Amino acid sequence: MAHRLLNVNQQRRVVTHLRLLQEDLADVGSWPELARPGAPYDALRDVVARLLHSVEALRSRLGLPADEPPPLRRRVMATAEVWATSMEDLKARHLRAYGQVHADLAGVLDPTVSEIVKLLETMADLANRLPDR
Repeated sequence: MAHRLLNVNQQRRVVTHLRLLQEDLADVGSWPELARPGAPYDALRDVVARLLHSVEALRSRLGLPADEPPPLRRRVMATAEVWATSMEDLKARHLRAYGQVHADLAGVLDPTVSEIVKLLETMADLANRLPDR
């Protein structure tokens, strides 16, 4: 029943993002610094393990297909989309949450951030033209 909650395109998108998250979490989990003893490192290892478990549980609940790497097209598109969203958060108006923003910062920072976002969007568009396999 759960597999009917997503159409084919939605399923592909969810599978791609979950796979990329799993890969990033596995990467974080492999960092040598994370193997250090102590409470903060133990807590980080625990949350990485819990995140991986939650991703697997979601895959199971949705009846997603066996895990295989998404094609290059979808991996590049998803990566570009995630980073484009994150880069938007670096614009000067969003940095107010971290303290007073210099009056000239937006003029220096925002155009380059916007350029990076546009390039990431271009990257996603170009990747979308690639074959699925």
